[in-house]
Amino acid sequence: MKEFKFTIDGHTYTTSVNEIEDNVAEVVVNGTTFNVVIEKEEQKPAVVAARRHQAAVETVAAPAVAGGLQTVKSPLPGSIMKVLVSVGQKVKKGDVLLTMESMKMENNIMAEADGVVKAIYVETGKNVMQDDKLVDLETVATAAPMAAPAPKPAAAPAPAPKAEAPKAAPAPKADVPAGGKKVTSPLPGSVIKVLVSEGQAVKKGDTLLTLESMKMENAIMAECDGTVSKIVVSAGQTVMQEDLLLILG
Repeated sequence: MKEFKFTIDGHTYTTSVNEIEDNVAEVVVNGTTFNVVIEKEEQKPAVVAARRHQAAVETVAAPAVAGGLQTVKSPLPGSIMKVLVSVGQKVKKGDVLLTMESMKMENNIMAEADGVVKAIYVETGKNVMQDDKLVDLETVATAAPMAAPAPKPAAAPAPAPKAEAPKAAPAPKADVPAGGKKVTSPLPGSVIKVLVSEGQAVKKGDTLLTLESMKMENAIMAECDGTVSKIVVSAGQTVMQEDLLLILG
């Protein structure tokens, strides 16, 4: 027999449970015995669905992707350069909604799905912080593709001999001429396109190359007038933060 003490509204109660028979318990509260009826939860019988025998290969249709309201937020703090859409405008996945300047880069904010612009929260020249609302899109419901048939189980192949993992290639290096200026990557990403060539004269603010990073297309711009003396990256190349991109003479 266990005793329990409770304090309710400043009053102390000593309670013990002597015995339980069926659903009736004998409970003693401060020396007074009570017969307490315990309500038992009715247990519902489990429903088991019968499974039909199926073939070894099965094709399953994935559910449709439902449309809904999608809020496009700023991935980084920065300043809005230009809003390229208007409320009510239809857009396709990959369309540029607006451009913003962040970390000395021009960033294209793109739609991640087809839809209609329902609201615009920013305007040209406005400063935004990370995760600030930019645009609301009413996305369009699309049917998901059919799932591929499940492959038949095959015998496990013999384990292949362990191969030494390839070492990562070192970041490109180049000699910097006297008075030259290195242009490095502000973020990890992938080079989309190099827009200049060696020996080309550029002005401050000219776009040197475009870089895809954090689902954004970023324009890497010249910070001063100069001449492209060396290009050390090419389209499709992956770079890390602070990797050398090119040198201005």
